Amino acid sequence: MMNSRDLLSSLFWLAISIFVCVISIQTDIGTLRSPGAGFLPFWAGVTLGTFSIILIIKSILRKKVEERIMNLWKGMEWHKVVLVIISLFLYVILLPRLGYLIATFGLLVLLFSTMRRQRPWVQVSSALIIVLATYGIFYLWLDVQLPRGIFGF
Repeated sequence: MMNSRDLLSSLFWLAISIFVCVISIQTDIGTLRSPGAGFLPFWAGVTLGTFSIILIIKSILRKKVEERIMNLWKGMEWHKVVLVIISLFLYVILLPRLGYLIATFGLLVLLFSTMRRQRPWVQVSSALIIVLATYGIFYLWLDVQLPRGIFGF
């Protein structure tokens, strides 16, 4: 069901934004380095028009979105959600102590085992490849300082 108030108000503001953009173009927008008198009103009109279009789409699709949201929570495995949240908090706490390689490897193995039903060797090898690839990219190639941890690597 479409909300007619949202639709009418957003159409009104879309018309205002188009009017402001047209007048701003006639007033000379200028460039980013040398803005004209219409620069700020033009971009304000573009922003207002964008939000108006979003509200138009939202008011048209409201019922479909509400049905999707209701179906989104059906069948949710809450224990997995809680496990992932707890593991992320533990990762933040343990990262400086264990170091990037060990903490990230442990987190990835836990996440892979929680989210997918794969063989353990696939989970461990995937986590190892990802950890080594990100370590190589960020630490060795881009020279980003990652937490070393208890073993110094």
